[in-house]
Amino acid sequence: MTNREIARVFDHIADMLQFKDENPFKVRAYRQAANSIYHLDEDLYYLYEKDRLDEITGVGKAIKGKIVEMLTKGTCDYYETLLREVPEGLFEMLAIPGVGFKTIKILYEKLGISNREELLEAAQDKRIRVLPGMGGKTEYGIIKGIEMLDKTSDKNTLGFVLPIAEDLLEYLRKCPQVLLSSLVGSIRRGKPLVTDIDILVASRAEDVVRAYASKYRSAKKILTDEPGHIAGQLQFNIPFEIIIVAPEEYAAGLFRSTGSKEHVDHLFKDRSAAILESASSEAEIYERCQLDYIPPELREDQGEIEAAAHAEIPHLVDLTDLRGDLHVHSSWSDGASNIAEMVEAARKLKYSYLAITDHSRSLAISGGLNEERLVAQGEEIDRMNKKLRDFKVLKGTEVDIMKDGTLDYGAELLRGLDVVIASIHSHFHLDREQQTARIIAAIKDDNVDMIGHMSGRLLNRRPAYELDVDRILEEAAKNQVVLEINSHPDRLDIDAEIARKAKDYGIKVAINSDGHHKNDLKLVRYGILNARRGWLEKKDVINCLSRQEIKKYFQPE
Repeated sequence: MTNREIARVFDHIADMLQFKDENPFKVRAYRQAANSIYHLDEDLYYLYEKDRLDEITGVGKAIKGKIVEMLTKGTCDYYETLLREVPEGLFEMLAIPGVGFKTIKILYEKLGISNREELLEAAQDKRIRVLPGMGGKTEYGIIKGIEMLDKTSDKNTLGFVLPIAEDLLEYLRKCPQVLLSSLVGSIRRGKPLVTDIDILVASRAEDVVRAYASKYRSAKKILTDEPGHIAGQLQFNIPFEIIIVAPEEYAAGLFRSTGSKEHVDHLFKDRSAAILESASSEAEIYERCQLDYIPPELREDQGEIEAAAHAEIPHLVDLTDLRGDLHVHSSWSDGASNIAEMVEAARKLKYSYLAITDHSRSLAISGGLNEERLVAQGEEIDRMNKKLRDFKVLKGTEVDIMKDGTLDYGAELLRGLDVVIASIHSHFHLDREQQTARIIAAIKDDNVDMIGHMSGRLLNRRPAYELDVDRILEEAAKNQVVLEINSHPDRLDIDAEIARKAKDYGIKVAINSDGHHKNDLKLVRYGILNARRGWLEKKDVINCLSRQEIKKYFQPE
């Protein structure tokens, strides 16, 4: 079993224990083990062979035994026992916005509901409103939530699928008969949600490549195995397809299989497909069409062909352009790494600054800091900065925007910080006018530098709030407030469409990791893809600036 599979088992065990009202410390232990394993840099099997499983944070004797059992047997008796005791369908319901453990427990015990289909039927029959703490609004929210999930049920986040895809690609590249290879399709275009993994391979021995691919350890099923093509399912039932072409057909295959269909169809609306023949690169294909090269992230038929015809394709921002991260959390609130560990990780990425922006006091569930703790954290940062050379830790906060638009900290405290991010973490169901006014009130506060994850979406879990985006962008531009692209793969918020609009308004965008662990700083790769899909250039992104330039932008004289 892979690290991810074992981490998922422990997360599922924690879910089942929480449903059964087991000791919360036991639940927390399994969650911590899952989190530690997910963030491991090394393969669990390697640590097992070297007898180093004890080094993993949160792994005691009992959990270690279960890891060994899964690594050697491919299963865990304790896990299998819990699966027999708790209906699997209950946990599918947790994906519905607003449905938590308490809700599913009540639904199961009072109405015998054990899966999403039964829940939808009960909501439509108006049987849920009679339960304590629930009503007609609960039923409406459940119905709408299930409708949203049904639309995306075959999709996974890019952050979940991409590492799996890259592992398969790395495996294929070890085959001597593979001459060229690339991820293609929606993954190559950086779409936030993807259906499957598509890989293009160039080889003169396609039968050897197919035989090699079929032996990949995470290939659970091979559904199609024919000349030029092998497809099946990987771990977590993710579909994959490997297309094998001759080397001289690789450039044309790369172009076609990257898509999007709309982009390709538009390009060849008045052109002959013969343009693709014997092309040596995608750049040559576009050149034959008398167009500038169009990066994969822009190929969505959203004006990129017209821009290429007029030499107006932007020079898109790149991962190497980032000079720091302006939104991370530490163990002072709900982070898993301390400030020193986060700084070390930032320096390894060649950053020159890092903003520590832990949660504010109202977010008690996430260990939000009261005023005294925020001041104490600032003193720790000051001591650290005295020892650092060519690097600066910025004092910041992710301050909650309250229901009425006021902030969770007073103005005097916020004035003493380097970076103030204002974010919504509660009252998600306000109407369009109220939610818009709430964000605009925060934008107009003189101490706010940035709005975090503005739309509030959680991909596959929660839709964006109802917002008047244009009004918000107008105020952000007027008040010189930055908008964040939150790089967490479950968010990617603001999305590419809003990012492109922000660029048109002249609004600076920050590409932040929202890291809660030292390894999370690398999540900015997904934010970069999102920014590129939004046509952003280096000049549009504030954390491509030096820390001196950022200080001048946030605190103009």
